[in-house]
Amino acid sequence: MRRLIRFISAAVAALALSVPVFAQSENTGIDIPEFFSLPETVTDEYLDSLDIPVNIAPNDYWIVGAHYGVTGLLGYFNPPRSTAFTPVRNAFGVSVTKYGTFLNTMHMVGLEFGLQKTYEGYTFKMNKETGYTQHIFYATSAVYDVYEANFLAHLHFDTGAHSKILAKLGVFGGYRDKVHREGYEGYLLDEMKDGFVEDYPTNGDQLYSDFRYTYGVEGGVGFGLMFDPFEIHLGAQLKWGWREFHNPDYLSPYYYRFSYPLDVMLQVGVYYQLTPRHGYTRYQLRKMARNIARNNVQYDNSGNGR
Repeated sequence: MRRLIRFISAAVAALALSVPVFAQSENTGIDIPEFFSLPETVTDEYLDSLDIPVNIAPNDYWIVGAHYGVTGLLGYFNPPRSTAFTPVRNAFGVSVTKYGTFLNTMHMVGLEFGLQKTYEGYTFKMNKETGYTQHIFYATSAVYDVYEANFLAHLHFDTGAHSKILAKLGVFGGYRDKVHREGYEGYLLDEMKDGFVEDYPTNGDQLYSDFRYTYGVEGGVGFGLMFDPFEIHLGAQLKWGWREFHNPDYLSPYYYRFSYPLDVMLQVGVYYQLTPRHGYTRYQLRKMARNIARNNVQYDNSGNGR
C-alpha cells in the first residue's frame, strides 16, 4: 500500500512539472491558463506598470501653502437680533502644517499655524411688517477688516491614494484694522462710517468704544486631493469670536447688551509638501546608510529605526 501511495505521488509530481508555464503547448496546441509569468528582461517600465495594492502609512511630513475664500458674516447679539448672512470676498492667508503620528500608531494628526486676512461684522434684517431695521448708533451693517493668526489641531483620514478627509479645531487672535458701516443716512455719524469710535457718550454716563483686538475659537471640516508633491484642500470653517465688537452697553444694573463675531469661512487652498508623504528624502537615505554602516540599524516602511 505504501508503494502504491509513493507511486501515485511521484506520478502527480512528474505531471505537474511537465506542464509548461507559457500560454500554449508546442506539441498539442492546447491553450493552458497562464497563472504567473515574468518577461525575460524585467525593466523599470514593466515594474511601473504593475498595480500592487499596498497600505503604507504616511510619513510625518510638512506642507506649506496659501488659501483664498469667502467669509460669511453673521454675528450674534444680546438681546437677540435677526441678522442676514453677508458674504465678503477676498479672504486669504498662508499656513504651514506638520502631520505626525499619535502614540506612535495613528498617522492621522497634525498641527497648523497660519496667518490670514479675513472679515468680521454683521447686517441686520429689515422687519417686513414694519419696515424697520435695527441698528447700533444708526449703523445697520458693519464690516471689519481683520488680520489674524491661528493655531489649529488637525485630523486627517486618507480615503484613497489621492484623497483625504480633514477636520481641524483651534484658537485665533487678531486685530481689526478697518471698519465700514452703513445705515440711516443723516443719522449715522460721519466719523463712524469708516472709523473706530472711542468714548462716545451713550446711555447716562456710559461711554461707547469699538474694540480693536479679537480672539476666539474656530474649526471646520474639508476634503483634500493629493497629487504629490501638491495638495488641494477645500473646506468650511466656523469662527466664534470671544471679544465683542464694542464694550457692553448697560441698560440697567441688571441687564446689558453686547455683540460678538460669528462667521463662516469657505476656502480653497494649494499646498506643497516640503517633505515626502511616502518614502524618504535624499538626506534621510544618506542618514540611513550611515546608520546601517556604523550600527547595523534596520528600518521599516514608516522610516522608523528598530
